[in-house]
Amino acid sequence: MSNKRETYNSEPFGTPRKRAKRTFLGALFVIVLLAVTISFTVALVIAYLTPYVAPSTFGSLTIVGIFAPILFAAVAVCMLLWLVTGRWKTALIVFIFLIPGLFRISDFYNIAFMREVETKPSRSDFTLMTYNVRGFYGDDGEYSTVAVADYLNGINNLDVVCFQEFDTAAMGVERIDSLMQERKLAYKHDVTEYGNVVLRSYSRFPIIASGDIAGDNRGASQWFDVILSRGAERKVDTLRIFNNHLHSMNIPTADSDDITDGDILQDGDRMRSIVDRIASNSSIRVDHVDTLDMVIKATPYEHIICGDFNDTPMSFVYGRLVENHRDAFVEVGSGYGYTFRPMYGTLRIDYVLHSKGIDALKYVADPEAEFSDHLPVIVTLKREK
Repeated sequence: MSNKRETYNSEPFGTPRKRAKRTFLGALFVIVLLAVTISFTVALVIAYLTPYVAPSTFGSLTIVGIFAPILFAAVAVCMLLWLVTGRWKTALIVFIFLIPGLFRISDFYNIAFMREVETKPSRSDFTLMTYNVRGFYGDDGEYSTVAVADYLNGINNLDVVCFQEFDTAAMGVERIDSLMQERKLAYKHDVTEYGNVVLRSYSRFPIIASGDIAGDNRGASQWFDVILSRGAERKVDTLRIFNNHLHSMNIPTADSDDITDGDILQDGDRMRSIVDRIASNSSIRVDHVDTLDMVIKATPYEHIICGDFNDTPMSFVYGRLVENHRDAFVEVGSGYGYTFRPMYGTLRIDYVLHSKGIDALKYVADPEAEFSDHLPVIVTLKREK
């Protein structure tokens, strides 16, 4: 009988294998990741709810909706980390919370090659620009009127231009008016509050009717009916356009930078003040949209709703206005959609929405136009046959 011990896989037979000991750092990583995942996931769920909860009911939700794309990305990263650590069940649970966001990705990002569709120019096409010019003040505090005029002069085939925060007292502003006349955008309509023009629209097409929905410094809207063309039977082809500047968020640049950097979390009182301001201003926008929505629903023509909404796609206001309408960016935009330059270009708050009798053919929010805190949005559309 041999005295040698039998071996199996280079170990003495019967010797129990040692379990890999979980290190303290590994356990700490899992605990921290779990806490971070829960926090981001709860915030993302709240962001999902913002389009359906009126700010007057729970105003604090509004600021969470602003960060919806960031929260979605953060939860996705957490899911990947759970996968890397081999915890498949946890990763699956986290993925379930990402599913509702997958249906809203096109509100924020569209893949370019899926949007580049060649379309032949047609006589029924028309191009609309909406642009909040911030009173024609540039980033350096100087008037940007000349720069804006030069920029507009370089754009061909503009048929309708809708300005917000159009300051008629700005130095050189008459150059804008002269340019529009030269480009044969001869028809215009203003909305004035307390003696100041807040909205001005120019049209190449005749304006046959118009009206205002002024908000007494709490947001303003205008509508105007234009004749696009006359068919063979001499029928009037009329379109109604709504130009809007909804009530501002009233967040100074310093606050927006600190919000983006996360520095605001270090000052509880200041953070509460900003949240309260955003909630209050959101409620003001909803009150204005209640009136605007009634006018839109009573409109007898196909129509376009454009301008500065001061709200993101994950907001109650956007949800109300996009109802029964199409968003031109969602239809034909590409890349990450943003129109507000502060906060590192993370917010889309300027829109061109259109009724179902209109098709969007091309969408551009020009990042090279740095004359305001907003980007100009240029959309080519046409009436459906």
